[in-house]
Amino acid sequence: MSISILVESTKKQPGGTALILSDYAEVVTEAEFSSQRFDAPGKLTFSSIEEGSNSIEMGSPVTLAVDGKPVFKGYVFTAERNRYGETTYTAYDQLRYLKANASYTFEAMTLGQIISRIASDFGLKTGKLEDTGYAFPCLIKEDESCLDIIFEALSQTIIQTGRIFNFYDQAGELTLTEAKNMCGTTLVGDGSLVTDYTYKCDIDSNTYNRIKLVRPNSETGKADVYLHEDTETIKKWGLLQYYDQVDENLNEAQIDQMCAQYLQYYNRIMQTLTLEGLGVIGIRAGSIVPVRIGAIHDLNVLRLLLAEKVTHTFEEGVHTMNITVKDFGQLGVI
Repeated sequence: MSISILVESTKKQPGGTALILSDYAEVVTEAEFSSQRFDAPGKLTFSSIEEGSNSIEMGSPVTLAVDGKPVFKGYVFTAERNRYGETTYTAYDQLRYLKANASYTFEAMTLGQIISRIASDFGLKTGKLEDTGYAFPCLIKEDESCLDIIFEALSQTIIQTGRIFNFYDQAGELTLTEAKNMCGTTLVGDGSLVTDYTYKCDIDSNTYNRIKLVRPNSETGKADVYLHEDTETIKKWGLLQYYDQVDENLNEAQIDQMCAQYLQYYNRIMQTLTLEGLGVIGIRAGSIVPVRIGAIHDLNVLRLLLAEKVTHTFEEGVHTMNITVKDFGQLGVI
């Protein structure tokens, strides 16, 4: 395995300005590429020993390639140096630019069309944006970050369609892909790659057994309330309520269906597994990973799990990774 960290810069040369492409792999002491399924851009950090002033300018494009294949492209946002001359650079992919606030009204548009419109407004490059098959009747957003707008629309699309989609930057192109098209073939678990793991189950972080949705009613001046709940888990866990206001343009059947879908999704024990082991470069947040760990009851048979967060670390020629997966019941047993 060989890695390259290619940094683009411009320098004044006789007769004009030239584009300089530098490979920092030889001087990098450590590099780390991390991705999350929701709410955060892809991130690359790398450290090198340098003399004099910082040699990489803010905003410089950076590409991480493994065995000649680009796996990350982003832009330098920070540089931090210690007393020993070690400089750590942090680069983010295009999703970082979507943190800007804006106001939008989307009518009869799919998630892919929403992404395309926002990307065009901000001059960002898009790749393949799969058709989700679901169009928002009317989605109005006022002074919200574009990243929040897109990921909220992504969550709603998943709930409305029952299909899992991922939004991410694929080495310089904003991409929307159904998770089933990101299924890995390498087993992670007993006797395969894993060197350590932690397993947690809880009803504290994202579990609800009552769904309460309200719709503003301009005619009555009051809010219409829609409620779904599971009395059995309320007896076991106590009342855990999810509350939200929905679009006034949604009809009763649509809101009732939304309530049912929310309850089905959230009314469960959250399971979280963190795996540490040797790295596989094709695995990123949103990938479906085959996992089997005999010591964990729900994982003693081979299961397909959705990676929520993945971090790849390259240090002294060794490639390791850390994978976080959740909600074991969503993808089922192979």
